[in-house]
Amino acid sequence: MARRGDAFGFALQAVRGALRLTQDGLGARLGVSRSTLTRWEIHDELPPIGQRKHIATSFPDVPSELRAALIRSLALDDAFVASLDPPRAPPSPPASPALPPGALDGAFLELCESADVPPARLRAGLIAFLLRAEATGLTLEGARAQLHPAAKAAKKTPPR
Repeated sequence: MARRGDAFGFALQAVRGALRLTQDGLGARLGVSRSTLTRWEIHDELPPIGQRKHIATSFPDVPSELRAALIRSLALDDAFVASLDPPRAPPSPPASPALPPGALDGAFLELCESADVPPARLRAGLIAFLLRAEATGLTLEGARAQLHPAAKAAKKTPPR
């Protein structure tokens, strides 16, 4: 008899194979340890709901049939799954101004220092975030508009 997470384990293995990643590589992309990924792949358990939603949005770069199988295997509610449908006609991205060499590296290192996270650990998550944002047609201005109110609220909240 198949356990509850069997379909998820197989789907996750297929996605990892399509991306040609090791368990360490996929774990870094998802922000989990290799041992956690191993537990998922050998069908021991489904991840907690918050991680399932993160996983469902983490692979815009895999074939759609693999991504659909993975999302189905995550046992998410229908409203969340429907919200993952790609937009009909993504807007064309605006032309980006050329940045001086190293400008992003400096900003990235400042971000790592302020978050007290090693660059190697943050880079994989940041790349995954940017790929998801790009796949949904989110622009830098759109991201700023969505994140800015949260930043204001965080500044008003006194530290504990």
